[in-house]
Amino acid sequence: MERTRCGGSWWARLVFASFALSFAGSQELSACCGKAEGTCRSVCEKMSLGSSIREERIQNIYKFCTPDLIEFWICMNQTIQEVVSGSGWWGKTCCALAHSGQCRHACASASDARALSPVCRRSDEIAFFDCVQRQQEAQWCCSQTVSLSCHEVCESVVWRVGLGRFDSSLTDHAAEVCEGSPALLRCLYDLTASTVHTDTSKYLPCCQESASAECRKNCEAVLHRTGESQEIADALALNCGAPAIHDELWQCFLRKDAPVNTKNFVPYDAAKLHCCEKAVTINCKKLCFETFNIGWPTNGQKFYSDCLVDPQEMKLIECIEEVDAPCSLGCAGLTYCSQLNNRPTTLFRSCSAQADLNAHVAVAERKDKGSVLISGLNLPLKNSSQCPTDLWKSVACTLHVKPCSSKGHSSLLCAADCIRVVSSCVEWSRVRLTAAALCARLAPAAPDAPCVPLHEFMNPSQLARPFEVILILAPWVPLHEFMNPSTEPALLSAKEVVTSPCAGSPCNASQLCVVNRNCAYGAGCARYACLDACPLGEGSSYMVPSGSWVRVPVPCYGNDLCYKVCRCEGHNLAHCQQLPPIYPDSTNCRLHDKVVKDGEKYYMECNECVCVLGERVCARRACGRAALLTGLPCNCPPHHLPVTAAGRHHANACLAKCAGVPDVFIEFGATAACAAASCPRRHVCLPRPAVCLSQLTNTCPQYVCVNTTNCKSQPVMPVCDTDGRTHFSPCHLVMSRATLAYWGHCLTGCVTSGTVCGVNGVTYASECAAWAEYVSVDYHGPCFAVGPISDSMGPRCEFDRIQCPPLKSPACLGFTAPGACCPKCGGAIRVLYAKKQFDRALYGTNISDNVVHLNNILRTLERHVKIAECALRGYLTVEMELFVSVETLMENPTDLQLSVCVLEAEKLADLINRGSALINSDVALCALSYAIPVHTYPTQSACGINISIALLILSCLVTLISR
Repeated sequence: MERTRCGGSWWARLVFASFALSFAGSQELSACCGKAEGTCRSVCEKMSLGSSIREERIQNIYKFCTPDLIEFWICMNQTIQEVVSGSGWWGKTCCALAHSGQCRHACASASDARALSPVCRRSDEIAFFDCVQRQQEAQWCCSQTVSLSCHEVCESVVWRVGLGRFDSSLTDHAAEVCEGSPALLRCLYDLTASTVHTDTSKYLPCCQESASAECRKNCEAVLHRTGESQEIADALALNCGAPAIHDELWQCFLRKDAPVNTKNFVPYDAAKLHCCEKAVTINCKKLCFETFNIGWPTNGQKFYSDCLVDPQEMKLIECIEEVDAPCSLGCAGLTYCSQLNNRPTTLFRSCSAQADLNAHVAVAERKDKGSVLISGLNLPLKNSSQCPTDLWKSVACTLHVKPCSSKGHSSLLCAADCIRVVSSCVEWSRVRLTAAALCARLAPAAPDAPCVPLHEFMNPSQLARPFEVILILAPWVPLHEFMNPSTEPALLSAKEVVTSPCAGSPCNASQLCVVNRNCAYGAGCARYACLDACPLGEGSSYMVPSGSWVRVPVPCYGNDLCYKVCRCEGHNLAHCQQLPPIYPDSTNCRLHDKVVKDGEKYYMECNECVCVLGERVCARRACGRAALLTGLPCNCPPHHLPVTAAGRHHANACLAKCAGVPDVFIEFGATAACAAASCPRRHVCLPRPAVCLSQLTNTCPQYVCVNTTNCKSQPVMPVCDTDGRTHFSPCHLVMSRATLAYWGHCLTGCVTSGTVCGVNGVTYASECAAWAEYVSVDYHGPCFAVGPISDSMGPRCEFDRIQCPPLKSPACLGFTAPGACCPKCGGAIRVLYAKKQFDRALYGTNISDNVVHLNNILRTLERHVKIAECALRGYLTVEMELFVSVETLMENPTDLQLSVCVLEAEKLADLINRGSALINSDVALCALSYAIPVHTYPTQSACGINISIALLILSCLVTLISR
């Protein structure tokens, strides 16, 4: 049934197959003989399918007909069962379905399916490969016996099953002959039972389209008698003639069951469909896809009972949980589970009033019923003297509010905690289950897997018997760690707070909440904005803002991975476009003589790598002694002589060439973005910097042509002028004769004047202009140095002209960005991305290049940073990696404000490294493959020589040696 759903309308496919078979299967043997020559043709013409000496004649065909008679063999393979059987590979039956002549020839001479890959493209030959797979399944099925008679009757039933044909009259006979081969009978049933049964009453009017009374009579009879498509097709072909496209009878059947246009079909929950690949068992993977593609009411109950309580499907379960409720820092406002309040550095999945109420209800039911419902099981509990109520309060609060581990974002209890609690409190004599079996559903199986330690989320000062509970729960933990927990929010000033304005979902159900970092706490402005958004399906709670492109998994051939991309317009996904399929045999990477599996991480010398759908994604840092020369890629000199190429800025020509830019594309010096622009009449050119990441983008325009004919009719696109005024659109700015400062709303909290150098090596007119491009400021003044690359945190370019700003806290965790000069406080990650995945999103579609612009990627990634006092920055480094930092917006931050920004960066790294559905479902983020946290504590330089001068000397030596 699954294959039928993936392929479209059953009747359309059946009629199509009938047309093909009417050409191939029902043709006279003489038609095949006409494709032969010489002796082969003579032997063929003497052979009769009804002859008693047919087997002998077939042997003569093998003897006198050479393999180069390709079309002859294709015809024979479709006509005579014995030819297929004698060829050794049943896939030859399908050769006539191939569109390409080269593919047909490869099929006719192939001994197995592996010979097809170099010649036949799956995306062009879907029907052909579908047939080949079915034929191979049939051949394998018939091999599951040691009985020659069973093998022969199996062949007679399914030798053309790939073409949609099988001899149903022989299935009962096969059941008798193969009684001793149950494995064969099971797969034979699966092959022949895949025919569709449906309500055929809607086809009854088609019978009246025939001019033959006999046809009309038999047509109605078969439609009333059966819903089996194969039986209907056979009866119609027998009584009404072979399918013909001009026949009104057959045309009516096609019209009645015309395939539904699934181009813009939105599944029940596209975000959770990405989780299905994490399923361990084939059954759960199939159930998951059916459930979130068609809908929970159809398959949800079976999916829940078979998979969502299966301990081996923990990755699948956690992925689905994450889509429903991503982990966020901090929790407040709980009344019952108050011990979980005031934990700003802890991740929580469900810190809400509803979760608080659910925990309260669970404990109340335990008091009333003497039992508790956990993981779908009603467990009887011991009396309160043996198992304190407050202990179950802590358990209930942890299970409902769901704290998350910092690594892996797991909400599973640690196994040791779980076993101790349930062993002491559950009345096991009344349960057909062990403590270990129950905890297998609540705790990870691996001892080193991330988990939530229950003892960290208790408030023993409120317990009736605190010491006994601690000894039950965590005998290895010192008691003083429990004695003074803070249960009420600390009193913080406006400059000390850590806030999450979008916590509690303040927007309505059709909107997405985004943090407004342009509004400080207590400033009297809106600290969040509600954007029009689309859910990723009728049953999805995950939203993306209008204008976003998302990836949607779709059914496709065999085990291939197929996606389409859809755009959010208003409140619905639309404008869907199919992406090229990803073939299972191309998802692994080859490293010399070793095969690296998709998603596996490894090292190439000192560089981190990951295999992404067959693409090797690696860092490009110099290793060993080579890294000691200049500290830059390709041992380029640290000169700052800027060049541009395809919109990307490079500190010098050497670094541009090292990044793979051909000499012809390198432009020296600064060129005005609008200098070479050619805008239409009544349009004005405005510069708009962009960094394109797709290799399919030959040009990367750095400007836009603004239409000035009717500003009121243009969409809202705020821009800021040099006087600090925000305009509704570029058109309004041009018509008011203002000068563009940067794109977006005018920012607050930054300096509006004074040249600064960004960490990306680009000079900006002001700090605000750099922030508007998501770029962190390196130092004041124009850029004129390139810092060596290192993961240590310290000053890199100690020229007198470079005065690094002081750290916001002397001992903070922080970084010095690659190619930058000055250290900064904050969390930082290096992100490797799969270039081919960006190319795949653009190839064969009309998606705008803006989707995979760096600016859009950073804007999309920033939505996952929930703390308002932290801002995301990023740029494309000289190593062609993405460098992403999360920095505090506060001028004099507290240690807490600094630490939550570091935790937000680590949260992003964890989402990327786990291949979270929140990342993979977004076209702008799906290529982000490997995130490496690099924040560290500051170091002091002990070298007396000026670092940059030393680097210059080294670069000169390298140049002299190369001569």
